[in-house]
Amino acid sequence: MNAMESAKAAAADLGPEERVERFRWWVESPEFKQGQLAALKREIAQGIEDLENARCHTYDVDNAMQFAEEVGQYGRERLKNYT
Repeated sequence: MNAMESAKAAAADLGPEERVERFRWWVESPEFKQGQLAALKREIAQGIEDLENARCHTYDVDNAMQFAEEVGQYGRERLKNYT
């Protein structure tokens, strides 16, 4: 059993208030904050690298509308699969 599975199993025995307290304890822990900061730094570094290497895409109204339509179609397909 990995750490996530054991945490979920332990949380299953807790009441709602205890779960909230455990969640707050975790997200306020230095380990969690360090992990979030490291992930943010990686994303920023990747974004800067993409900009420097011209791997970015600008949007105008037309392709933004096309993108919105594609997202809508994708969402409708996923909903069909859940019902």
